[in-house]
Amino acid sequence: MDVVEPLEVLRTSVRRLTLLTIALGLLVAALAVAVIALSMAPRGTLTVDELRAHRVVVLDDQGVMRVEVGQDAVDAGRRSRTAGVWLYDAKGDERGGMATHEDGLVALAFDAPVGKGEDHLRDRLSLRVNADGASQVLLTDNLTRGIVGLLSDGAGNGGVETYRWDMDAKLIHRRYITFDQDERQQRPLGEPLAQ
Repeated sequence: MDVVEPLEVLRTSVRRLTLLTIALGLLVAALAVAVIALSMAPRGTLTVDELRAHRVVVLDDQGVMRVEVGQDAVDAGRRSRTAGVWLYDAKGDERGGMATHEDGLVALAFDAPVGKGEDHLRDRLSLRVNADGASQVLLTDNLTRGIVGLLSDGAGNGGVETYRWDMDAKLIHRRYITFDQDERQQRPLGEPLAQ
């Protein structure tokens, strides 16, 4: 009797182990079929109602950052910290952007490529609105000299300014045209214009 009982226990254990092995095999086969079906299914567009992130980066097919949405680092070196959208060329160099500044300024700027003028001063076209509502459009050359500007003080006054830079005489000539006047000034390089 002692010999029959352990043999029956062993047979029962083998039957249970066989059933468990079959069940696990079927589960693995079902998972494999699901993975294959999902990998072959057409991919659709992901649509969400809202996406929250501290920073979003769009890469091109070469892995180069082309668009960045976010906020400057605290030590970014701008006039005040900004949050916005920055655009980059195929080399990964910044070529412009639109941002709000912590000091109330909002600006849209387009930059020259690296190597055209001083690398740290590449803005060539800038549009800005200050915290007080005054606005400006400014075109600059590759030496970062203002050439043409449109100005508005936010209170109904403004005009067009043009500059001529006489580097030999070290003078800047400014012509400012409003509806009522045509004003011309000149000043030595490095000194502010009279307002």
